[in-house]
Amino acid sequence: MPLADLLVELFKVKTRAVENPRAVTTATATAQMILANNPNRLAWTMINLGGNPCYIGLTREVSASNGVRLDINGGHAGEIWNEDFQETAWAVWIISPDGDSNCYSKEVVEY
Repeated sequence: MPLADLLVELFKVKTRAVENPRAVTTATATAQMILANNPNRLAWTMINLGGNPCYIGLTREVSASNGVRLDINGGHAGEIWNEDFQETAWAVWIISPDGDSNCYSKEVVEY
């Protein structure tokens, strides 16, 4: 059975992955939304590809003292609906206070 069919059987919905959905690929010293609120999101993954730590949070008030740290060169975080519940669909903000840092984001959405 194709993977797409297995996913429909398990989740009862069709899904697809979307890379960098907001086209934000660099975290800067100013907080910016990297994932918009999306009630159809089932999961997301965020990876810091750069040489400066990044911090993610659920509001524009994200900072080094108010966020989840993504370490340099591959630090990552993610959420999935059946473990993190409604929060998975909320907007995610990112900041890199020590200097710009490349980042990668991916979400899995129902369509």
